[in-house]
Amino acid sequence: MLEQLKKKKKLLLLGAAIVFVIVMSVWIGLLLNENGKLNDELRKVEQESQNWQEENAALEALVDEENETALMEEYARKAGYVYADERVYINGS
Repeated sequence: MLEQLKKKKKLLLLGAAIVFVIVMSVWIGLLLNENGKLNDELRKVEQESQNWQEENAALEALVDEENETALMEEYARKAGYVYADERVYINGS
């Protein structure tokens, strides 16, 4: 009888260990799946960020170019230059 109790106890422990391994395997599988989804989302967000950075750099270059053109025009006007078809009115007040 004591031997049967020991066998039942061993079987119960073995069953519990098997159930634990199965539960942990499923849990780890779910975590790995979620990790894969998050990595995909991260790659998408990083690509979107890269696209925005490129667009921002292009817009900054455009703004700098326009500012440079406006600055050159301002210096030219101060030096007395005008466009060929432009009429210049000087405010005397």
